[in-house]
Amino acid sequence: MRDVKYIQTVNASAQQAFEKIADFKSFESHCQAVISVEVTEISEQESESAWLVHFHDGKMSWRERDIFDKTNLKIEFTQIEGDADIFEGCWRIESLNDAQCTIAFDARFCMGIPTLADILEPIAESAIKQNVEQMLSELFASQTEAVA
Repeated sequence: MRDVKYIQTVNASAQQAFEKIADFKSFESHCQAVISVEVTEISEQESESAWLVHFHDGKMSWRERDIFDKTNLKIEFTQIEGDADIFEGCWRIESLNDAQCTIAFDARFCMGIPTLADILEPIAESAIKQNVEQMLSELFASQTEAVA
């Protein structure tokens, strides 16, 4: 099991940032790493989304359950099926002031191949971190400052 953590400061209100992150469908037109996203809304607070992304030298796909907490500016996701054995985590947005906020991505994953975990999981961790950094940079073009 590996943890992936990434934090970025953006020049947007926390509410604006939450709305951008929560609009998963827009990722495919704004983020080079994302090939496609299909979103099925279950309720105002819950959806399922199917993702296909560029991953290292190939592609990775999964379907996840998404829970949107607009009050606390948090989106939790849990893989239902996909290329990884486990992939779950959350996006958290915290206000710094009226025009800036931090976006934190925290996830845990397990590729499900114990004999290759020492080789595959560091590569996967690096690829996930790079994809998140690239997605945020493209979603908030010229509004970002990497923190971690």
